[in-house]
Amino acid sequence: MRAGQLVSKTHPRIVFRGALDSLEADILEAQLLAADLNEEFSRNALGELLLFVRDIMSAEVNERPAAQVKLFGLTLDELHDQTHNVKVFFGFSHPVPEHAMGILPIRLNTLRARLREVEITAVRAFSCETEQKRDDIVYALNRLSSAVYWLYCRSLKEPADPKKDPA
Repeated sequence: MRAGQLVSKTHPRIVFRGALDSLEADILEAQLLAADLNEEFSRNALGELLLFVRDIMSAEVNERPAAQVKLFGLTLDELHDQTHNVKVFFGFSHPVPEHAMGILPIRLNTLRARLREVEITAVRAFSCETEQKRDDIVYALNRLSSAVYWLYCRSLKEPADPKKDPA
């Protein structure tokens, strides 16, 4: 698919771009929530995620490699490693989401679920026989999912403050 080429709205790459648009909207909502809760680290971290998602979109549209970035001061592989060793890095086992965790961790978990959907959309878009392989984008989305899980775990390190949960 080249710039300026008209394709169906059901074309896998157009579906993928739509999924990225929805992901951006979800990140912005989570960022707004973090700001409302005065969770500055999370607000800033979500801003980093947003820039990374926008770079992925740009890389796809402009047919260039996705950037290899650091998020929250960690490489994508470091984030991946830490999320696979939660007990070591966060001091607790892999958490099972529940409402008592509070609004921000639950929102981050929802964002992580959305990312998995976007990753599947990317796999479908770039596994078509007529499309170029974009393992860089699939890899970036997989690591982005790790980054959101890392934020989720970080948000659980301290007990939730019920005063921060809007009722």
